[in-house]
Amino acid sequence: MITDSDFKEIIQREGSANPPMEMIDRILELADTITLRPGGILIPFGKIDTDLYIVRDGVLQLLYLVKDKEQIFGFAPPGTFLCSLHSTYMRKPTVMQIESCKTSSTVLRLTAQQVEDLKRESPFFTHWLLDLALYRLYTLEPKLTLINGTAEDRYMNLLRHRPDIVNSISSKRLAQYLNVTPSWLCKIRKKLLYE
Repeated sequence: MITDSDFKEIIQREGSANPPMEMIDRILELADTITLRPGGILIPFGKIDTDLYIVRDGVLQLLYLVKDKEQIFGFAPPGTFLCSLHSTYMRKPTVMQIESCKTSSTVLRLTAQQVEDLKRESPFFTHWLLDLALYRLYTLEPKLTLINGTAEDRYMNLLRHRPDIVNSISSKRLAQYLNVTPSWLCKIRKKLLYE
């Protein structure tokens, strides 16, 4: 489990805005705490959810459907800000489901009203939210380079750049994310073990 001071530093480093610690303290003071069991759903498919969430402990996964089959879009480690953009921006049902991975997770929730109040209270908070949104867009481009190549290349990139995620998700979900079968992932791991 991450200490409170480490968690605050993780939040402060998310993006490039570097919010003052007083603002982070204010957010933590307002936020409700939600505990999710392994595999617990934070935001289900098709729900309208306009709240803002921050991952406190554990890793969450973002899923979408392709012909009624779940696909993993990505993962959210501690310090990640999450929301359903379809709901928050357009008041439409979510197209992604957000759920806990193989361990329990703790998530902090700010209601849409609390977010609006913070935006009125502090122009910097609005700036920070914009910075976080731009940071998410920025991370998509490097992600494309990490998920291209062979399954072995993608696995090695994940090990190199996000070992925390590899250790926080099940082999089945990891194989799904890499778009290989669990047995193929096992072969990749064995091959790397003997090299």
